[in-house]
Parts: sequence; structure tokens; C-alpha cells
Amino acid sequence: MKTLKSTQVSAFALSAALALMSGMGAAHAQMAEGALGVQNRSIGYVMTFENRSIYQAKDAKTQCPVALNDGPPEQFKKLYPDKGERTVEGTRLAWEGELWNPTSKELNVPYYEVQGKVGRGMNLDGKDDANDYVSPDTGEKGIDNQVYRAVGCTFNYRDGQTSTLTPQWRRATYNIFVVELTEVDSLQNDDDVIVTTYRGKDRLITDATGNEYLPGGSQTLDTRWGKRYIQSFKGKIKDGVLTTEAKDLIMPAASIYAPRDGAPDIIYRDMRFQLNLTDTQANGLMGGYADVWTWYYHSHKTRDSRHQAYGGTAGPTLYRALMKNADAYPDKNGQNTAISTALDVKFVHVFVKHPDAQVAGVVGTSQTAEGKTTDTRSRE
Repeated sequence: MKTLKSTQVSAFALSAALALMSGMGAAHAQMAEGALGVQNRSIGYVMTFENRSIYQAKDAKTQCPVALNDGPPEQFKKLYPDKGERTVEGTRLAWEGELWNPTSKELNVPYYEVQGKVGRGMNLDGKDDANDYVSPDTGEKGIDNQVYRAVGCTFNYRDGQTSTLTPQWRRATYNIFVVELTEVDSLQNDDDVIVTTYRGKDRLITDATGNEYLPGGSQTLDTRWGKRYIQSFKGKIKDGVLTTEAKDLIMPAASIYAPRDGAPDIIYRDMRFQLNLTDTQANGLMGGYADVWTWYYHSHKTRDSRHQAYGGTAGPTLYRALMKNADAYPDKNGQNTAISTALDVKFVHVFVKHPDAQVAGVVGTSQTAEGKTTDTRSRE
């Protein structure tokens, strides 16, 4: 058997050690490049869940003592009973007219709103009015969430089927909603941060089941066609909770039934964030005043009457409930056009990629599309 000389053994040992150190260095560099959390005073998150903040008591009868609302088939039968001669114009077309061009005419069908004083959301106006709720989570008074009053006795909204990022919604990459925090010194306490919203262009990363979203992916921002979604908010972080000022916001809101511009984006007035931050997640609430028409129209543009019927959502009576409970932004006739609402939201960490640069590295530099190195530690 051939044996190695001591000098050969030493040479092999040294070579192996150098290779190991090199590998460890590369691994460390990879970990640094892919490290989660704040880098260069910024951190990005992508929305993975969004749903109307609907408080559901253990006993639904405390909120809806009479019943849940009827859906389109049941209301249609009550509005146009099968008696005597009927016409297409007087039944089917009349219903479609009220669905897409609702009038102020009173409909002779019952519609049930939420009863009680408990509801989730935010105090948007700093007041505690008669129609406001008390938070079941914190006991805070003055909660403004009139969307909850209008839809809380409708099964479709109580059951959570209207969540924006259900498996079907995931296919519409048009809806990718990104927030980037900049000027961040700490995710625990920071009196002055900037929160900027964008539309992303990359699919979300999931685990092997496809049901859980993973942090650490990347999102290329759409700053060309998605300009209307870019909005910056002043914010602060206290005890790990981000809160922002209130500003108008447009949310991308396509679906597989009405992709891209087939359905309107939803306009929110005075929207603000309240998120619990970590290196990997940002979960909590968004609250503001939803423009009634875009909110309502989007609901029915993305789900036809057949799909609405599954959850008991009848458009004509829903629209009237929204307008009745609208509580902000009156028009010239004094009719409020926006309604207070809150969204339960979840975000996971992503590396934000601006169009003119790759994902920022930990050393404060990144490469542009042309391969030039630029300093990313400050933003203009």
C-alpha cells in the first residue's frame, strides 16, 4: 500500500483547510447577501393576505338576530314574484339595471345590518360617535368600520370568501402589493420612517404545499405602468408597531374573472397602516374610507351573480346598505361617497428591486442594469 509523505499530508491538510475556509467565507457572504431584516436602512414586505376586518361573535345571533341576508335568487323571487304576466324587461333586465346602475328607489326586500357595539378596525376620525364600535381586542372606543355594519350579516363576508389573496387571486400578479420602509434605524422604535407603496411584478414564493408564503423572495417594482400605486406615508415605529399618517391610496385589484383593467382599482381615502413588524413579517390592519362606487363595482365586476349567490351577496340591496352607512366625503348634494373600513392584512419580507438597480446588498452598493456600481445607502 502506498503511503504519503508527511510533507504531502501537510500540503493536503493545508489545501483542505483553505478550501473549507473559502467555502465558509462564501457561505457567510451568501448568508449576508440574503439576510432578512433591515439593510441599508430599508426593508420591504409584500402582501400575502387581505380581507375585510369582520368581527364574528361566537353566536352569530348576537350580531344578526333575525337572519343572514338572502342572496340574488331569493331576492329576485321576492322582487319579481311569479304571478300573472311577466316580461324580460320587467324582471331580468330590471334586476341587471339595479345591479350595475343602482337607483335610490326603495326595494321591497329585507336587508339586515350588524347589531351591537363590538367591531374591529381603527378610530379614523379621533371621535367616539354613536355609530362607532368598541374593539374586541383592545377595548378601544370610537372604532370606525361601517363596511362591517353593511356586510356583516352577509355570509360571503362572514365566511372570509372575499379574501383578496385566495388561491385564485394568487394567479393575478397584477395585484402584487409591496410596501418599502426607508430611513429605518430600528424595527423596534423609530420616530421617523417613510413607507412607500408599489405594485410588484414577481410571483409570491410559497412552501411545498403552496399554502404558506415564505419570506426572503424578491420583488421588482413596477414604476412605469404602476405609477398610480406609488404613495409615500410618513410613519413611526413604537414597540415594534408601525403607524402612519393618513393619505389617499389606490389598491391594485384585478382577479382571474376580470384581469387587469377589467375591474376598477379600489380607491381608499385617508388610508393608514398599523402593522406589527419583525424581520420576516408585517401583520395588522390598514384602515381608511373606501370609495363606495369602486368598492361596490369591483365586488360585482370580479364575481358574477352566480358566484355572488354562493355567499348570499345581492348587489342592489348591498349598494343601498353601503350608501346608507357611508360616513365621509359628501358630494355637492350632501350624500357621503366613502365608507369607513378596515382590512386585516399580512405581509412577508422581500428584497425590493428597483428597476434601475438589483436588490441592495449589505455593503451599501448594488449594480444597475448596465452593470455600474452605485451607492444605495441614501435615497433621493
